[in-house]
Amino acid sequence: MAAQPAEAAEGRTAPTGRVARWADRWTGRRTGRWTSRWTDRRAGRRTGRWRRPEAGIWLLLTLALTLYWLPLRALGEVNLEGMGGLGLVSVLPVTTLVGAALLVVSFAAALLPVRPRTWLLAAVLLATVVSLHAVPAVLEDRPRFATAWQHLGFLDYIDRTGTAAPDLDARWSWPGFFALAAFAARACGVDDLTEVLRWWPLAVQLVSLAPLALLLRAVRAHWRAKWTALWLFALCGWVGQDYFSPQSLSYVFYLLFVAVLLVWFRWPGELPGRRLPGERRVEETDRRTRTVLLTVLIALFAAAVAGHQLTPFVMLGVLTALVLVRRCTLRGLPLLCGVMLAVWVGFLAEPYWSGHFDELFGGLGSLGGNVSSSVSGRIEGGNPVHKLVLYTRVALAGGVFALAALGWWRRRRSGVADTALAVLTCVPFLAFGMQSYGGEVALRVFLFAVPGACVLGALALFPTAGRTPRPLAAPLCALTAGLVLMFGFLVARWGNEDFERVRPGEVAAMDYVYAHDSPTVRLLWMSSDTVNNVTPAMPWGTRDMERVLYEPTLAPRDPSGGAPDLVKALRAAGPNSYLVLNHGQSTYLELSAGYTADWDHRMRRALDRSPELRRVLTNTDAALYELRDRPRGPHPTPPRPHRPPHHLDPRLPHRRLHGRRPAAPADGPGTDPGGDATGSTPSSVDAGLVLVRDATADGPAGGTGTTPGDDVVRPPRPRLSLRAGKFGESPGQQARPHSHVLVDRSPHGGSAGLLVLWEAHSLLRSEGAPGRPGFT
Repeated sequence: MAAQPAEAAEGRTAPTGRVARWADRWTGRRTGRWTSRWTDRRAGRRTGRWRRPEAGIWLLLTLALTLYWLPLRALGEVNLEGMGGLGLVSVLPVTTLVGAALLVVSFAAALLPVRPRTWLLAAVLLATVVSLHAVPAVLEDRPRFATAWQHLGFLDYIDRTGTAAPDLDARWSWPGFFALAAFAARACGVDDLTEVLRWWPLAVQLVSLAPLALLLRAVRAHWRAKWTALWLFALCGWVGQDYFSPQSLSYVFYLLFVAVLLVWFRWPGELPGRRLPGERRVEETDRRTRTVLLTVLIALFAAAVAGHQLTPFVMLGVLTALVLVRRCTLRGLPLLCGVMLAVWVGFLAEPYWSGHFDELFGGLGSLGGNVSSSVSGRIEGGNPVHKLVLYTRVALAGGVFALAALGWWRRRRSGVADTALAVLTCVPFLAFGMQSYGGEVALRVFLFAVPGACVLGALALFPTAGRTPRPLAAPLCALTAGLVLMFGFLVARWGNEDFERVRPGEVAAMDYVYAHDSPTVRLLWMSSDTVNNVTPAMPWGTRDMERVLYEPTLAPRDPSGGAPDLVKALRAAGPNSYLVLNHGQSTYLELSAGYTADWDHRMRRALDRSPELRRVLTNTDAALYELRDRPRGPHPTPPRPHRPPHHLDPRLPHRRLHGRRPAAPADGPGTDPGGDATGSTPSSVDAGLVLVRDATADGPAGGTGTTPGDDVVRPPRPRLSLRAGKFGESPGQQARPHSHVLVDRSPHGGSAGLLVLWEAHSLLRSEGAPGRPGFT
């Protein structure tokens, strides 16, 4: 007999219909059925998920990364010494190149779904950036690029002296990046920054994606166009300005500055016109939020002004242009930024431009000369195979700008005016009319124009914000453009790797020089042009930048007869001089100046046979030579770091900062180059300098043998002192004739540092005025 429901057994009527279903749900009678149905649905969902096209794209991405990285990590697979004129791409395995192509296919396939697959697109984008920019960090023994090593020397000088030295290098007039990096290293307790140099380019490329993604929030475009813009930006990062430098950090500031302007400070309503603006409606924010954002903008511009020469001019130009075309509501911000830039350049950077006026402003208005020096001037001469690298760079830049022009035209045809993107792309071209920037102005123009150009290039593929009538055509065009940019990147970015990479033997040679740089040392290196080519391809300037003088020496075309000229150059350099011959510089001479492939080997043999030279260090990567009979004469004294006034720090002894070194007693040793006659050593925490110029005294009070006109620190007689945040007469002290304060960066200045510096500059500006001595 079948079991009866409990209601029937008790004489109650069982619920029927909707009431029964609700009763079953709440009483749990069908719990097992609901559980089994839920389990079957989850299982079907999981099975269907792996049957979706996204699963195939994930598998394709995994295959691409495996083919790309596995051969590179295999032992002995990549022979870096076998690189040719095309650089790193000439030694990469074929499977790695196949993996690079599959990365492009993966991104093009990720554009096919109707709705955006955010995690998939982000994974492909990040995998592409890491794969393109992390190869040298993984393969090479030392961090790459000589100038990145030189910037460690700036940090070393700040760490040892606590001051800047504008008389040593022009970059000291913009010390913001170096001061920040030195502070961060000291705060984190990091002594060895070589790993920072190794991974800094990859970190900069990854960080740069964030402000560009923020900027895309202001663009009226389809999601495919926005992701394609980020992807194109990653493929166009071959300029090579992402190494450890002020330019890399200030470039991130530039992107963030522009993004904040376009997202939060555009006109709130639609601008009148026949076409729809390419920018979306601005997001409404309260006054407090806008105040914070405005403070961020001012801080970003101030950081760029203090850290780099070129970036603040581009930021100011873009800001002014956006205001003029009514794409920015901050009408007074260009004036404020212009004043900040003028004050810094006119006062704090005066040690540089006052001595390089022709170099800075000589190319003003010379459009053709600046373009030719940075484009055609770099292609002349050199290895024919290596010229393909330079032609590839020109072709890639032209192709990107052509794609951007196509995107601007297609958007106008569809009734959309991308004025802000046109401003971002076109304003950097004004730099061509300013100066050649050391022959690099074309690269810098492309660097600053590429964010806007990449967005316009993506809009050329996806011009409308709605659905694409032919959904397969645009991804196929993106696939074609991506393949061209991918393999063009490998050639353009790593084509110079044979002489831009740093070898362990070159680091060992420089360590030897630093160990023998007391009191100073001159290092002669081979150059094809001692006037224009003044940057050696070796890890130079890492330490003791005030003690080591790097002097370019003309490299003889014929090594067999060039040794006598190099011996003469060593004798003219004076005592404690060395001649370095390194593999990186020899490779540069071969690829860029047309020297023979065996020039390095023949030059070493010629120098080894010279009876006047002695080899003090040799390895497979570098060799150091010195004269057997060193010339006699005084060793040049390194410039001393700036010191605070003695009336502010009485613990410091009397110490000379500049000028000729005091003569040592006839029967005693000379002054220790690392300190003074008392044996004290420079402090790394000194606050600043009061430099006194005495044109009449025969020596410091008490007499130390200083000659007339030397720069000395006189404790009792500063004419002006920094007290209570302003300049005034020092209490209880009498001003000495012809003694003037140059700069005071003492901690007693409080928050009035800028005012103090400006007053000091106004006081001392009259160089050579009657009754006042000149100053340097």
